[in-house]
Amino acid sequence: MQSVFNFFFRHYLKIVGVFLLLLSYELFAWYVYLDNPRFANKMFPRLEYIFLTSYPEFATYYGMEQGLIGFRKNFIQATIVLFDSSLITLFRLFLGVGGGIVLGVATGLILGISSLVREISLPPILLLRTIPIMALIPLFLFWFGTREIGIIIFVIFAVFSIMIVSTLEAIRNVPKILLHHAQCLGATKMQSYKTVVIPYILPTLNGSIRVILGISFALVLAGELLATDRGLGWLMILSERYLQTGRLMVIVLIFIIYTMILNVIYIKLSNKINHWKN
Repeated sequence: MQSVFNFFFRHYLKIVGVFLLLLSYELFAWYVYLDNPRFANKMFPRLEYIFLTSYPEFATYYGMEQGLIGFRKNFIQATIVLFDSSLITLFRLFLGVGGGIVLGVATGLILGISSLVREISLPPILLLRTIPIMALIPLFLFWFGTREIGIIIFVIFAVFSIMIVSTLEAIRNVPKILLHHAQCLGATKMQSYKTVVIPYILPTLNGSIRVILGISFALVLAGELLATDRGLGWLMILSERYLQTGRLMVIVLIFIIYTMILNVIYIKLSNKINHWKN
């Protein structure tokens, strides 16, 4: 009980901010409802409609593989549907985002060893980075069709293009005087790279990774637009197709919760890895 009280005491301003946001949303939703009660839930659904009506409607998609067809409202079945879809989307997210981060950082570190190679490779990489990610969806659909690998490679490419640029820029911004000090103490080029460059760029890369975590579900959702029949993105597509705004809001809230959890976990992990920066 004491720990709960301490948590609310430390974060009460954040809690107040979230409460004011939800209150503002609910007031505007009621304004829309009173102004146009017939179409209000299609335009701007109230919170009680989202949680008490739209949420249990996801039970409609329960057991479709076994031939269960028809509109249903059931909280337990809806939770099962959302949980199963979340597992599929999270699998794509961890595989795609994790693979993109590892490949981007590793490639950036390899190219960053030589300043000559770095300066040669940076312009085409920056050119690659300027390609709108959403514009590649038709190409990935043409190349991979509806296969799962197409979604994962799409997410990997999007994350890779961000991380490799961030890594190369972080390496280029390492102060030369730190490298000179290491060399004066007898360190070889590889030792300087390992003991000076890599520790120095880690805090910078943290910012890029946190940005990626913030847009990670957007990337996965874009990948699921490639023509999938599973995952939260598929449920969102169906909800949008039939103008089920309340269901859309449920999935958006799920994305927000997952993103916040991922961000908190990464911050704690990052603080342990970079404990020396304080």
